[in-house]
Amino acid sequence: MSNNCMRLLILLFCCFSGFATAQSYEKLYSDYRGSLYQIRLIEKSSNSKAGLGSGFQISANGLIATNYHVVAEAVGDPDKYQLEYLSVDGKQGSLTLLDIDVVNDLAILRQDQPGPEYLQLAEVTPQKGETIFSLGNPLDLGMTLIPGTYNGIAGGSFYDRIHFSGSINPGMSGGPAINAQGKVVGINVATAGNQVSFLVPVDKLARLYKSFLAQGDKKVDLQAVTHRQLLANQNAIITQILNAEWKPRALGEAMVVGEIVPAIQCWGNTQEEDDNPVTRIDKGCTGQDVVYLSEDFNTGRVEYEFFWLQAENLQPSRFYSEYEQQMSNFYPGNNAGEDDVTNYHCNQAFTSQPRVRGPATKVEEEEKPPKQQGPVIARTSYCVRRYKEFPDLYDIFYLSLSVDQKNRALVSHFTLSGFTQESAEAFTEKFTSEIQWH
Repeated sequence: MSNNCMRLLILLFCCFSGFATAQSYEKLYSDYRGSLYQIRLIEKSSNSKAGLGSGFQISANGLIATNYHVVAEAVGDPDKYQLEYLSVDGKQGSLTLLDIDVVNDLAILRQDQPGPEYLQLAEVTPQKGETIFSLGNPLDLGMTLIPGTYNGIAGGSFYDRIHFSGSINPGMSGGPAINAQGKVVGINVATAGNQVSFLVPVDKLARLYKSFLAQGDKKVDLQAVTHRQLLANQNAIITQILNAEWKPRALGEAMVVGEIVPAIQCWGNTQEEDDNPVTRIDKGCTGQDVVYLSEDFNTGRVEYEFFWLQAENLQPSRFYSEYEQQMSNFYPGNNAGEDDVTNYHCNQAFTSQPRVRGPATKVEEEEKPPKQQGPVIARTSYCVRRYKEFPDLYDIFYLSLSVDQKNRALVSHFTLSGFTQESAEAFTEKFTSEIQWH
């Protein structure tokens, strides 16, 4: 066969493959578009849209699945907001919120008039590298199909999320991601941009659906459900953290907490400027995701950070002046308003941080060991604020600043959001015991 013939066959094959792919995408959209809906948050007074998302029908009797964050404002303020749907063919109607899973960002609603089509939930997990298809209504532009790649469960989170290589844009939240057979494998939830997006695995929706069906006709108390889910979530997080192997890391002349579990990632930075005589080394560690409760209220956060400050040839009074100036602005890592939480109540005390001596060198072994120094003194604040709707859950804010070294200082801070007092006390005891000075 001549080279020209071979080129022609390759060209024809590529053109046909591209055409076939375009046709298959078009058929997928055509086959399943009737199951898709825009979810509208309507502000009652103005009778106007206040928020948009996507959803999909999952049963013949008109049950619709979406993200919790799409409908959260209607949960928090039902007197101000109502929920409506809009089909791809322009059919409109009202929605009733039936059940929620705030940890996995899911909600189940019912249409006032069920649509004729619905999607089935997949029972088989896609293979890594398999093409799947996200559907939703991006930027209120109309229903769209986005092909992308299934990359398995993303690492580095307390919450299972599918890593999807495709563009999920605002307005697509709550829409389905389907496989080539049209079965739901995930639910659109978030994006990091640059073709990095995330889906809630369909098994989370299947579990919520099964739980809802088991309730029968009994009305679900959404606040009680939320409370129960938050308690279980914080218990799972604190159990994972306390059972992990804590590996101290050096920071200046101290040993501090490093990455305890994969869901907590740490970053570092050194600030050393010619016009500032104080060198500062920062280490910040935080969980990558939170539980969304409302636009102004999130929970489930674990974060901690350390700052090592030192100066050479600087009077202690000048050092502590610079130290206090740099460390004057600390605040909790999660959002919460006065309707959500009480004011912080703080206990302050002076505490001690022990010194440890590392392995002796050969020279030290031959000489008389130096006299051990006493512990380092720190000024510590332990602050707590209570969740108003969930009285046994709290935000905890901890801050410790060493105060008795001439030109050295260590600052330790952590925030826990949405934890019980028992969990917070266990974390605090473990956290403080890991901080030591050389």
